[in-house]
Formats: sequence, structure tokens, C-alpha cells
Amino acid sequence: MSIIDATFLRQLDRLRVRVRTARGLRPGETHIPRSTQAWGIEFESYKDYSPGDDFRYVDWNAVGRLNQLVVRTFTAEREIPYYLFLDTSASMGAPAIDQKFTFASDLATALGYVVVNNNDPLRLIALTAPDNGLSSFRAAPVLRHRSQFSQLPAFLATLTPRGKTYFREALRSYAEQTREPGVALILSDFLVEAPVYEEALLLLKARGYEVKVIRVLGAAELSPERLFRRGKLYDVEDGKERWISLSKAHLQQYREALQAHLTALRQFCHQHHILYAQVATDDNLVMVVSEEFTRAGLLAFR
Repeated sequence: MSIIDATFLRQLDRLRVRVRTARGLRPGETHIPRSTQAWGIEFESYKDYSPGDDFRYVDWNAVGRLNQLVVRTFTAEREIPYYLFLDTSASMGAPAIDQKFTFASDLATALGYVVVNNNDPLRLIALTAPDNGLSSFRAAPVLRHRSQFSQLPAFLATLTPRGKTYFREALRSYAEQTREPGVALILSDFLVEAPVYEEALLLLKARGYEVKVIRVLGAAELSPERLFRRGKLYDVEDGKERWISLSKAHLQQYREALQAHLTALRQFCHQHHILYAQVATDDNLVMVVSEEFTRAGLLAFR
């Protein structure tokens, strides 16, 4: 199904990104848990009247019962900036049969639509390999309205997975240039050493971002026996080569190493209160967005 299929978009219309800790500066439409304001739509609680409070929000029934001036407060509503970080390193394009980068781009498009459809600003940042000392990321223009959504798939179409992974450098570089933190959605295969992604994710949290991790795995990465039994493996990022005979023992070693790598990131995220979701390229995109992401707590129904 095309990501811009009308039926799929109608399903996305029902969703919003769940916000836990992010706090925007400008009035908006996103409800902020455990925060109140003096005006709004959704009633939250009461507080004692203070000079300057708006008399329109005095609860006169409570005054009659308690002989005390109290005013209603409402759930805070803010505009939350969203930063969608997409890994465009060469590993996202390998093995080609998995179409990992295409799947991640479709997820980015779907999540981007959900954000702008809820009237929050969105910027997509491609984590790239720096050329000739240039920046380690490419940032799309900020999208503020649903009418601008078409710019997102157009920008994604210009991206190609290539080069080494500069995960830590790219996230640090962008975070240092951003004045207003918000929600950081990170789409990556996370094929880097643990200290690399740990430092990057903790940096975002330290700068006030609410971080949400989406790990994209290729179906063939999970079951390499689909690809070959014996042959030469080529590392698309550093050029190293190695002959591999995929015996039962080697396959078991691979599965144990992969599971350890997957578990390390998941446990790190849980330990540091970072939302974690894992998807595979043979998953159904519609089911991932509408069911898996809602179960994981990434998305919720409006």
C-alpha cells in the first residue's frame, strides 16, 4: 500500500503521538500530562482563587457549598516541536533485498503525517555521512501545517543510504544548534557500538528532548540463511571482507550475538525512560503504525 493511499491516511487521521515529558513554549493543541493552565477545553482540577484570576472560571457551585472562592484549571495545551531523525548510512540499504531504508522512509512519512495532522511543527533530519568537512546531517524545512505535508515525501525521495554511520556526531551537531527541544523520534538500525548510541541518546535527554527510539531490522538480518550458506561478506561502510560458512554453529553464534545487541539497546532505553519500538521490514506497515505503535505507547487514538 502506498503511504499516501487515501485509505491509509484516513487511518492516520485517528492517531496522535503520545507525549510524556516534552513541554512546548507556544499555545497549541497537544495535551501535556500533569500540567495545567488557566484556560482551555479539558477540565483538570481546582485551585484557590488568587487576585488576577479570570472570574469566568470561578466555580460558583463550589463557592456555594464551601463558601470559598475556587477556580477551575485546565489541562495544558502546547505546540510541541517534533524532530524526526532518519539514519541514512549505508547499512540502512543492506542487504538490498530487505529494502530497510524504504521501509524506514515510509514509517517516517506516516509519523510525519500524524504530527502535522495534529498541528505540531515537524522537521526531518537525515543523519548523513559528512562530505569534505560538511555537516553530518541534512535538515528539511520545518513543516507547520497539513497543507505542507507533500514536502516530506519529496525530501525523503532525495535521500540515499550511503557512507559510514555518524550517529553520535550527527545527533550532537544538530542538538547543539537547536534552541527549543521537543520530541526526538529516531529511526535507525542502530548498527553501532553501544557506547556510541548511549552517548547520543543521553545527550538528547540532557538537552530536554523526549526521546523515542524506533529500531528497523531487515528480515534477512533476522534470518541470514535466507541469503546464503557460504560466501564472502562485504561491509558496506568500512569495506572489510570476510569469508563465511554459515554452519549450524556459526548461525547459532550469529543469533546469540544479534540477540545480545538487540537486548542491550532495549534495556538501555527502558533504564533511561526512553520509549523503544522494534520493527522488521517484513511487517505490515499499516499494522505496525496502527497497532504495534499504539501497543508500544508511541501513538494513541485521538
